[in-house]
Amino acid sequence: MRFSVPMREYGISFAITWVVASMLSMPTLASSPSPDAEVIGQVDYQQRIGNSLPEELEFRDAQGKLVSIGSLTANKPLVLALAWYNCPQLCPMLLDRIANTTDRLPFGSDEYQVVIVSIAPEEGPVDAQRIHTELRNRHGEATSDWRLLTGKKPAIDALANAIGFRYARDPETGDYAHPAGVVVAAPGGKITHYLLGIRPEAPDLRLALVEAGKGELGSPLQKILVRCYRFDPQTGQYNLAVMNLLRVAGGGSVLALAGAILWMRRRERT
Repeated sequence: MRFSVPMREYGISFAITWVVASMLSMPTLASSPSPDAEVIGQVDYQQRIGNSLPEELEFRDAQGKLVSIGSLTANKPLVLALAWYNCPQLCPMLLDRIANTTDRLPFGSDEYQVVIVSIAPEEGPVDAQRIHTELRNRHGEATSDWRLLTGKKPAIDALANAIGFRYARDPETGDYAHPAGVVVAAPGGKITHYLLGIRPEAPDLRLALVEAGKGELGSPLQKILVRCYRFDPQTGQYNLAVMNLLRVAGGGSVLALAGAILWMRRRERT
C-alpha cells in the first residue's frame, strides 16, 4: 500500500511540527548563549596517549604524607582521575562509578592502583580523608586501597597538562569547570588509555588495565565530553552533562525527522 499525497504531506507536516515544538520547548538550551561560555570553552580532554606522567610531581595523601607520581606508577598500572572534592554534582558520581566498576574487575586491587587528584589547591588532606571515608562507607573494601591526593597549583597544573585535562575556575563563584574521565597508565607512567565520561565500564577498564600491564597503547577514543559545571538546585539550572544530553537529543530529533521523510518517500515509490 502506498500513501496518497495528502496523507504523505500530513505525515511529513506532523513530523516537522513535532521536531520544531520539541526544540522550542527548550529555547534557553538550544538558542540562548550561555553567560558562562568563556569558562565552558576552556574545558576539554586532549588525549595524550604515549606521553608519560611527570614522575617528579609531589602531592599529599589523605594522611598528609608527601608522595610522588613516580612512586605510584613504579610497579603496577595506574587508574587516574582528576576531580574536585567539594564538587556538589558530577565528581561524587564519577568516583562512585569508578568504585562500582573496579569492584567488578576479575583481578584484585593489589594488581593496579587507583589515584584521585584534587584540582583545587585550596583542598587538603582533611578533604581527601573525608571523601575517602565517604567512599569506604558506601563501597567498603573496593576503595580501601585508593590514594586520594591534594597538592599545590603548579603540581596540579603540570599533571593536568600532562594528561590533556583542561579545566577552568569561575572567577565569580569559585566553582571549577572540568571534564570527566579516567586515564590509565602503564607501570612507569606512560599513558595508554582514556575512558571518557562518568561511567567507565568494567570490560573497558579491564582491557585497558591488561593492555597497560603489557605496555600496550590503546587508540584515542571518539571524544564525547562530559563537562562538570555548577548546578543550582534553587534555580534549577542544569549542569552541563544534562545540557549536553539534551543537545544530543535535539540532534536525534533532526535525524528522526530525516528518517521519517526518507521512509515516507520510499513508501510512496513502492
